[in-house]
Amino acid sequence: MIPMPPALAYWTADEVAECLPYQRHLPADYEGGWQALYARLWSFLAAAQSPTPLGGDGSHGTVETPGERLSLANDDKAVHWWERLTHTEQYAIHAALQQEA
Repeated sequence: MIPMPPALAYWTADEVAECLPYQRHLPADYEGGWQALYARLWSFLAAAQSPTPLGGDGSHGTVETPGERLSLANDDKAVHWWERLTHTEQYAIHAALQQEA
């Protein structure tokens, strides 16, 4: 297993799925292709019991302050699902994060 990069701790699964170029770091024989990892990341978000609330005016489940959005208690954050990834998936995300830094 690859240790989770500290910079990834506050990323939600959907942010990783949509914003990091992990696709180019997956091996050609990765089962299901990059779409499989994309779907897996979104499944973590769908399964979250306490997902990160959207920003807004505080109504309808939204929050006004960044602190509420940054809480690591929100279980769609990488600290909750990183260890559920395979070594190959961790490598691809880790490499993509380094590439973007």
